[in-house]
Amino acid sequence: MSLTRRTVLTAGTAAAAAPVLAALRTAREPGRIALAATPVAPQAATAAMNARNRFDLTAEPVDLFGGEIQLAQGKVHQQVAFDPVTGLAYVTQLISDNRQLADEPARVSGTERNRRGDLCVNEVAPDGTVGAVMYLRGVGHGGGLGVEHADGRAWLWLETDADPVAAGSFAYGKRIGRVAFTPGAIVDAGSTGIEVFDPVPGSSHVTPALDVEHGRIGVRHKSGLTDEYRVYDLEAFRRRSFIPLYGFPAMYRTQSWCLYGDLLYQNEGNPYSAANPLPGNSWWNVYDITTGHTIERRFNTTALGLSHRETEAITVRRTPDGPQLVFGFATREPGPRLMTLFGITGTTDGTGDHVPWTNLEYLDKTYTPPGATYIPQYRQLGNRVDLHLRLSRIDGTPWTSGETVLTLPPHIRPNRTQGLIGQATGTGVSGSLTVRWEVLSDGRLILFDERQIPGWVGLDGGYFTS
Repeated sequence: MSLTRRTVLTAGTAAAAAPVLAALRTAREPGRIALAATPVAPQAATAAMNARNRFDLTAEPVDLFGGEIQLAQGKVHQQVAFDPVTGLAYVTQLISDNRQLADEPARVSGTERNRRGDLCVNEVAPDGTVGAVMYLRGVGHGGGLGVEHADGRAWLWLETDADPVAAGSFAYGKRIGRVAFTPGAIVDAGSTGIEVFDPVPGSSHVTPALDVEHGRIGVRHKSGLTDEYRVYDLEAFRRRSFIPLYGFPAMYRTQSWCLYGDLLYQNEGNPYSAANPLPGNSWWNVYDITTGHTIERRFNTTALGLSHRETEAITVRRTPDGPQLVFGFATREPGPRLMTLFGITGTTDGTGDHVPWTNLEYLDKTYTPPGATYIPQYRQLGNRVDLHLRLSRIDGTPWTSGETVLTLPPHIRPNRTQGLIGQATGTGVSGSLTVRWEVLSDGRLILFDERQIPGWVGLDGGYFTS
């Protein structure tokens, strides 16, 4: 059965009675990250889990709803998760400006909702319509969400117990909450309606990710200035045994994240703006949770023509064709914001991984490479950006020190000036055959050398950190 724009979600609902994936209860060895004094029950590692669950981020994604959809609030959606039995989607949003809930005496400003952490959870049908909503006040920002099906209903795992912050800021939860989705309900943090878990006391910005298929729960939290991921056995977590299987520091700015098997998927990116023009700065980052290493960092080129295009939401759900990585963008400028979701079902075992070189724009009427293999190019590996080029001036005049040779695209620019060492031709050059380059935060690549080099200059092995 092929995955089309509309059939992907409906198929997931139709297959609910016979889940495609069996829960993997294989035990595995706890990671060697020193987070806990004693490990959870010993478990046997299998390299196959990584390969089986690694989504191919180069595959063409499908549009799940056939376009952008309107949720109950006009704010940006934060995270999405799917009921593994019914296939219904659940989506978090901050409550819109000047909404008045049934038990409130007056309208409440969006600023007040933000500083308190008041959320709306949308229940979305396969055709993209919102069937029901519930409201959770004082819980947080909604950046983490998991859904399990128990007792014939959907149970939400999300952040809770946010401390109110100053006006103009956003409140984030400091614990994990579990609550039954109840259409029309209004539930406050601290009430008996939310079961609370406190795996890392004293931390902030706490968000969960649920991996029901493999019986795990992940927690992202901030302690001081450090962001960290921890992964727990789900049943042990329910019993409040908070000894992690794995733990490692989080890298990169994160919009949302999800856990599946031995891999953790994280996305990042800002909306389009004058400082972040097309193609934007949306990235995927993939961690191996058993080592904490980033095994893939890939630029996301999905739907570049969207208006606003703010990276939001990432999760894994069941389909008749196997697990599917679902990710999305908040759209429409100006608001109210809409949501669009895409899915990738194809997987890869990582064999032959290769990050290709991408051509860079340069002034081809001013400069010329000595051959096609020296055209200016870049590639990004993790937070490292490699540059490759050799150029001469077409008019034959010598290079001047401080000359801007090209400007890097916004999504790979560093946040500070960084220096690189390059090469120069030996023709007409005395002394060292190295030259100095700098990459500025505005993307300019500048050559510095006072010798008025007449031939080519290059960067055959130059790199900086992005």
